[in-house]
Amino acid sequence: MVSTAPVKPAESRRDRHRRELVDQLCDEARSQLAKGGAGSVTWRGLARSVGMSPASLYTYFEGLDALFTELILRSYGALSAATAAAAEAFAEDSPGDRILLGPLAYRHWALDHRAEFNLIFTDQLPGYSAEPGGETVDAQMAIFRPMTEAVSVALGTDVSEPGQQSDDALQHSIGIWGLFHGLVSLEVNHHLDWLEAREVFEGRLRWALEAIGLPPARPGLAAAFYEWVEGNNQKRCPLD
Repeated sequence: MVSTAPVKPAESRRDRHRRELVDQLCDEARSQLAKGGAGSVTWRGLARSVGMSPASLYTYFEGLDALFTELILRSYGALSAATAAAAEAFAEDSPGDRILLGPLAYRHWALDHRAEFNLIFTDQLPGYSAEPGGETVDAQMAIFRPMTEAVSVALGTDVSEPGQQSDDALQHSIGIWGLFHGLVSLEVNHHLDWLEAREVFEGRLRWALEAIGLPPARPGLAAAFYEWVEGNNQKRCPLD
């Protein structure tokens, strides 16, 4: 049978050059962000790092806000990919396991990418405002989709169609997010260095899931997750 799928046109030299330069600018901005925070990322500094004039950068971004929006979207995408990869790797596990996996993957990515985590979840950019209801909202929702779907299954909701979820599942997921995001934010910014944060994180999550009536994850799930992480060579980011 002959495929009727549209053929993607070959990338032109000009488009490839533009994509590579945008990637280079984002990589440089991410490096500066990790080393000195959002305040260290400047238009002139970026131009100097790629050997261009500040005016030339406007060919690729409308300004620093547009560059930060791109960084935020890429960071959301990386975090979403991390939670989705964990969900796929443990797709045959119980709903209780898959509910806990989302927060475990979320925490692991955040600790490996502290500067990017703070960029997308902490107000570090005076005067910056993402477009209401824009791409950043969809990008954020994608992070929690695997966990929300697992909560829906645990509550008996049909999720045979992508994106299906019950109001109860959404409310439970937001409540769970509030708990684990708070703990991760504290740990990312070194406010929990004085205790065994990993044990506290898993313990509080299990307590919360039980308190709202969701099925428990198996006792060895966290160990299995970290073994999977090591097996996939997901190393810590040297800049963080």
